[in-house]
This record gives sequence, C-alpha cells and structure tokens, in this order.
Amino acid sequence: MRNDDDFTIDPMRLIDAADAVGVALAEVADASTGRCPYPPAMLEMDEHPECLDEFTSEELEEATAFLCRLGFLVRRPDR
Repeated sequence: MRNDDDFTIDPMRLIDAADAVGVALAEVADASTGRCPYPPAMLEMDEHPECLDEFTSEELEEATAFLCRLGFLVRRPDR
C-alpha cells in the first residue's frame, strides 16, 4: 500500500496540472456565484472538462493544493 506522503510530482508536471485545473474551473464555475466542484472530483463527472483527462486524481490533488498555497484558490472549510 502506498502512503500518500510518498507521492511526488515533477515540478513541470505540477505546473501543467495546475494550468489544467484553472482551465477546468473556468469551464464549470457557476457564473453568478463562482462556485465550482473540487477539481479532483471533476474526474468523476460524466461531462468533465477534457483538459483533465491526461492527469491522475493524485496529480490534480497536488495541483489544487499548490494553487491554494499560492492564494489562487480558496479551499472551502471542512464541515
């Protein structure tokens, strides 16, 4: 079993995944509220943005966390 802390991603791959996350969010965000699904969860959507197809859920998870650390995304608090 793999420990999630052991997951690493090449820095350029991280940038590409972060770019895809940004494009996907722009495609699916609600126009009036700006709300959108959690990017890795979009892979499970029937009509998910094609730009996510070349990335794994783990890569999208890392890209989303990266964008949050940079302040580009705000993670909704857990309920």
